Amino acid sequence: MLLGVAKQKNGLHISALTWKKKLQKAVDIGRHWDVSRSSEHVFGVRAEYSFVIDIQQRTCSCHQWQLNGFPCAHAIAAILADYGDPYDYFEPYFTAEYYRNCYDIPIVPVLDVEKEFPEGLEDFIVKPPLTKKPPGRLRTKSIKSRVEDRRANKCSRCGHASQHNRKTCNHHI
Repeated sequence: MLLGVAKQKNGLHISALTWKKKLQKAVDIGRHWDVSRSSEHVFGVRAEYSFVIDIQQRTCSCHQWQLNGFPCAHAIAAILADYGDPYDYFEPYFTAEYYRNCYDIPIVPVLDVEKEFPEGLEDFIVKPPLTKKPPGRLRTKSIKSRVEDRRANKCSRCGHASQHNRKTCNHHI
């Protein structure tokens, strides 16, 4: 079964176990971040960088919440600091009720698939687009966004984990 019920809230079921796992991962990541309240609905989250979260407008300065419709780790940290329930901030798209409504409309079967196409309507047949193989070697790895997990640089000369390396190190040894 693809869908699993994670939590029921206001008669709606938050579904898709992968989203429940992403929520748990976001809670674990944001557990040690410093969250400060700026106003009633605006929060500042300090992690590696600072982010501004507005839980009423459902926005985060990393823009992941707006893109996915699912609160990012910064937003989850702010929601939990406000003693809110993260499941209240899911878009309705992620609910089992929404999924059921998509398939609520009956699908009418096609009568004669084997029947010949009527004469004179060949111009209305939609054909697949003409595609060519792009030149060069195909990319096998996806391009990661700025906010995805990054490996911290560690200088092999002084040992600091920061934004410099051995070549640009100016620490005294």
